[in-house]
Amino acid sequence: MIANPQILVIEDDPILGGAIVQRLKLEGFAPIWAQTCADAIAALKRARPDFVLSDIVLPDGSGEDVFTKAQPWLGDTPILFATAFGEIDQAVRLVKAGAEDYLTKPYDVDELVGRIRTSLSRRHRSPDGAASAEFALSPATKTIAEQLQRAAATDLPVLLTGETGVGKEVAARYLHTSSPRSDSPFVAVNCGAIPHELLESQFFGHERGAFTGAAQAHVGYFEEASDGTLFLDEIGELDTRLQTALLRVLEDGRFRPVGARKDKTFGGRIVAATNADLDHLRSEKKFRDDLYYRLSVIEIPLLPLRERIGEIEPLAKRFLQEFSSANQPARQLSHEALQALLRYDWPGNIRELRNRLHRASVFTKGDVLETADIFPETGLGKDGKETLAAAKKRTEADLIEQAIVAAHGRIGDAADQLGISRTTLWKRRKKGRT
Repeated sequence: MIANPQILVIEDDPILGGAIVQRLKLEGFAPIWAQTCADAIAALKRARPDFVLSDIVLPDGSGEDVFTKAQPWLGDTPILFATAFGEIDQAVRLVKAGAEDYLTKPYDVDELVGRIRTSLSRRHRSPDGAASAEFALSPATKTIAEQLQRAAATDLPVLLTGETGVGKEVAARYLHTSSPRSDSPFVAVNCGAIPHELLESQFFGHERGAFTGAAQAHVGYFEEASDGTLFLDEIGELDTRLQTALLRVLEDGRFRPVGARKDKTFGGRIVAATNADLDHLRSEKKFRDDLYYRLSVIEIPLLPLRERIGEIEPLAKRFLQEFSSANQPARQLSHEALQALLRYDWPGNIRELRNRLHRASVFTKGDVLETADIFPETGLGKDGKETLAAAKKRTEADLIEQAIVAAHGRIGDAADQLGISRTTLWKRRKKGRT
């Protein structure tokens, strides 16, 4: 089983939620507590947990809202719903749509812990963010790859920007492997996932006895990266106190472990990434101007997946091959499933594509993935009937996406192929997604 599995607990009752979190800590888990649907989605965006326990009724939504909104980031992570007797029908619908199971309140916490352990023991998850052998899959990413290669030849800091899930860590790893530092460590850090009280120790390390509980010396991220690459993801969430310390490292390469008497030297390079609007954070004095200018010497924006439509099919095939094994050959996509992938807007970008295909590969028994396997939430609250107007809209959307793929993502060429203007194509494509 995974060491210190991360459990997302979605429970608005402060007494019950606190009791569950405390018990999970005692059992060796690393619980994260969210008390609303919005807080849960924010936690999922930061990092995918190993297991999710969710209440059915929350202040800002239902279990179905949680399940639907979580899909872009849930992947194959099992989600167990806790329900009162009156919401069992909703819990059953959620299980049919792909949730692991449900518990009826009041439930035995021993039973909950047992279910979590059983579920985790039979899972095997591939690591996220693995560097791809082939980075450029379209003209857009070919341009980005060239920019990363040029940046790799320098020692300047690089700032990668873009929405959640566009592949910023993959780009950072590509930069690292393209640089003279490729034989040195690549250390990835999520700045938003480190407990506030551990920030200095995690980044700079600490000496034995530096504070209560410091029984052993600890090597921080800067020392661990050595002369390689330190990747600081979600840099916009970095504590303002650490921003000052990071600025010093960027200026003279020096840092001091907690409890140490002498400075150490960082000889590596820093690559930062964010999905936040740093200009807005700077205007609110939440992000230092001088640090921003130091980090953004080379700034490379990454496009969202919906603007890289030609990459969806090759990425999907690559992921399905990655999820295959000796006992289970790579699954195929049905024509309808592929069209559904092309029509979808991908709010979670490449990470969502990977997560959905991973989940479908785990839970689907057949060799061919259908639309419902990849988008299980579409079965919630629907009777399965399709009107003539909906069928016409779906067919038109399929033709548009096929033309865009055939044109390798070039919208103008796709519009010419369909005999419509570029503006008309954009409007009909947008209409087909609503």
